Amino acid sequence: MKRSLVIALAIATAMPVVTLPVTADAQVLTGRNAPRRAAPPRPALSEREENTLYEAEDQVFQIDSQLADIQAAGEATGGLTEAQQAQIATLTRQRAEAQRTIDRLEAKRDR
Repeated sequence: MKRSLVIALAIATAMPVVTLPVTADAQVLTGRNAPRRAAPPRPALSEREENTLYEAEDQVFQIDSQLADIQAAGEATGGLTEAQQAQIATLTRQRAEAQRTIDRLEAKRDR
């Protein structure tokens, strides 16, 4: 008798527990392999920001051409004067500011 009771107890503890999912479990499990929703669309640049971007790009183009003209004039005369060097420094600073604006707005647009 003891032997059959021990065997029954061993069988009862060795069997896996079988449960049926309840409604709440089913609701949670349905989304497990569901496809992911697409990421929300990126915020586009506002019209003002787009205009600022275009103006900064135009400014960089103009400054680059002015710098090229000054450097060409300096090479033609054999060297840059102090006024030309000061003008190059000013234009380089303006170009850096415009380029920072371009980089910031393009980074915002490409997020």
